[in-house]
Amino acid sequence: MAEFDVHAYGPAARTLAVALRLAALLNVLYVAAHIVGDMVTGSKTAPPLAVASGIALFSGGPLLVAFLLGRAHRGKAQIGPERLAIDLRRERFEIPMASIEGVRPWRLPLPGPGIRLVLGSNRSFQRRLALRDPAGLLKALGEVLPAARLALDHPAIRFAEARRAHGRRRWPYFVAKYGVLPLALAIVLFRLHQYIVFGGPFGQYHLMGLGPYVSAFLLRWVGVLGALVVYAGLVRIVVEVLSLGLSYLLPGRAKGVRRAAEILADVAYFMLVPGYVLSHLLA
Repeated sequence: MAEFDVHAYGPAARTLAVALRLAALLNVLYVAAHIVGDMVTGSKTAPPLAVASGIALFSGGPLLVAFLLGRAHRGKAQIGPERLAIDLRRERFEIPMASIEGVRPWRLPLPGPGIRLVLGSNRSFQRRLALRDPAGLLKALGEVLPAARLALDHPAIRFAEARRAHGRRRWPYFVAKYGVLPLALAIVLFRLHQYIVFGGPFGQYHLMGLGPYVSAFLLRWVGVLGALVVYAGLVRIVVEVLSLGLSYLLPGRAKGVRRAAEILADVAYFMLVPGYVLSHLLA
């Protein structure tokens, strides 16, 4: 019996999960617009602490609620020769294979890749199944349900397969992305600021003491980290929209498109950002 981790959302729960993610996305765009406006006009509508707190509260908050909502709807899908069983924390559903007339992948993979089960009389099963590897479930389901095999070629499933193959990262990547690089840039910018304003790398420390010196560095680091989180969010939006759109146009090349998009995203973050900072320092 094949078993898969799933999130079984009802229509209202899925709508809420999507709305929370869209709220987080819109906040990133809102903050990005203020940062770009400051860069163009020289205004100060997006100070470092405001950027960091705004991202943490109005993007991180909704994403945290969406994560908890997903955990509340987490369960197991078990595929047997005669029935599909879905075990949740407080509920269990058993669906006879004979009653499943079709499987419809979600056109938009929100809150993640997923499928809808079509039962008799064109009715939908009351829960929508979101999972990281919908292709794996469809292949297992297709061994006893021919209708499931037809969904494997759907562009949304190709998109999910490509993201699973080339879009997943391990923890060292995120340490480098949100730990090492922001810290390195913050040190460079803070040191330059100390030379310009106080005449040396420890000028503020000698004039004002350790507390103001450390506070100034933390403020610089938080500002750099917040700006990079916003920038990474914008790059991620481009990657996902581009990959999904081309998966519909060129479903047979979904994996190649995803691989290229991820490479370009890393170049945009790990090379363009330091290059931009260095070019302004040397100008």
